[in-house]
Amino acid sequence: MFGRLFDKFKKRPDGEPGESLELTVDRPTIGLCFNFERGLLYESEYLFDVGMQLILKTLKDYKLRATFNCPAKLCDVAPDQLKMIAQAGHEIAVLGFGDESPKELTDEAVRQLVFSCRSAFARRGLHPIGFRSPHSKWDMRLCRALARQNFRYNAEHDHAKHPYVIIKGPPSVVRLPTYTDDRGLRRSGDTQDSVISKHLRVLRKAIVKKHFASIVFHPWILAEDMERMDHWQGWVRAAVKEGAQVGAMEDLLPAEYR
Repeated sequence: MFGRLFDKFKKRPDGEPGESLELTVDRPTIGLCFNFERGLLYESEYLFDVGMQLILKTLKDYKLRATFNCPAKLCDVAPDQLKMIAQAGHEIAVLGFGDESPKELTDEAVRQLVFSCRSAFARRGLHPIGFRSPHSKWDMRLCRALARQNFRYNAEHDHAKHPYVIIKGPPSVVRLPTYTDDRGLRRSGDTQDSVISKHLRVLRKAIVKKHFASIVFHPWILAEDMERMDHWQGWVRAAVKEGAQVGAMEDLLPAEYR
């Protein structure tokens, strides 16, 4: 655990209505997170397994915890994989139920979605505190529903330099921003090179300016081309070498928000 990293509070000038406190980190802080959707979409289960094997080994070598965002449907179709992640000491967070867009649902459907996710994981003895929307299609109705089901943080695409309170409680919900993801690595040529440069630039700025940064990676995308896996491993290695706090998203929450 990282202890109390968030010791300064101030108004966030560019936040959504109702937001209140920015939680400023006092040192470079890197959240490690992955979307794990094995067997639910069109991606190869083989590539998921290969990617997970290499990711888990790298995390073990560096003695790091990470967050795996998992759809609630995996509780029924891939419980053994969830158990493997938990037994390896990593955080399981919720990636919706399947591949729905909360932003396009009715108010009642949003509430039912969050309740169904909570119930599905509870049946497997898991009680996640983090939630991420598929494709990051969220709105404030979702955040209010998360608070009602006692989720403590929401991790969506967001260019904020620090976490911030998006629902002021109790219970409160903290936004842990994820700056970008790795889908651009599947493109070729200059586009792929620009994505790699962007990942490194996000990390470099966080280290130099002492703020928070997180990028969402996908095990199957990294395993599809070992150069991508090498890029991710180098990204993690650089963060550790530079002395950043690196780990699972839940470990980045101050004690009063867990």
